[in-house]
Amino acid sequence: MSTEAKDAIDEVLKKPSGRMALQAMYGSGPSFLFNVALPFAAFQALSHEHVSTVVALSAVAVFPLAAILYGWARTRRADALSLIVLFFIVVGIASSVVTGDARFLLVKESLLTGVFGLVFLASLLRGRPLAFYFGRQFATQGEKARMAYWDSLWQYPGFRYSQRVITLVWGIGWILDAAIRVLLVFVLSVTAFMIVSQILFFAVFIALFMWTMAYARRKSRETDDTLTQDAAGMTAP
Repeated sequence: MSTEAKDAIDEVLKKPSGRMALQAMYGSGPSFLFNVALPFAAFQALSHEHVSTVVALSAVAVFPLAAILYGWARTRRADALSLIVLFFIVVGIASSVVTGDARFLLVKESLLTGVFGLVFLASLLRGRPLAFYFGRQFATQGEKARMAYWDSLWQYPGFRYSQRVITLVWGIGWILDAAIRVLLVFVLSVTAFMIVSQILFFAVFIALFMWTMAYARRKSRETDDTLTQDAAGMTAP
């Protein structure tokens, strides 16, 4: 076991914050700009010019689409999440243009988080659930020694249990978020929904993130106790 790798991971878990949650979600300022700030600002500007809601929502989709295409160009690969996002953008625009109902574009975003929640739950049926991989990326920052230490934790039943619990909670959380936001589409105006939807999304993500960090710290202490007991058993006469 690498003590240095363990200490580095423990340090990440020590002081979670809302800012850390947002950094984990968006990674950088440009991502937030293209996925949240610019679409909202552009929609308000187009609405002020009396552009129809369907046309305005279709137009502002160019910003998250540009972010997806930039990611593809930079990494030279298309990840599953980007493909899902692109799929819902295309379906939302097509449905709204055909029906003339802007709510299809608004529902698209909510359905995406619902699908993400279902993917989390489905991963419980495989060997290692999604929380294991997301947690490894976040806690180790891709550093090989830390990743090796993280992988070694899978041998402990308590660690495996915690990763499945985290996956279950995130899956249910995202599905509930999607259900609430789909309902809000038919209750609020487009402008109000764009504000409330983002607030709800951030609130759910930050709540899940903060709970995960607190839960992970508690399970980390339990794992430390298990390792200490195993070491004591090995050295006992």
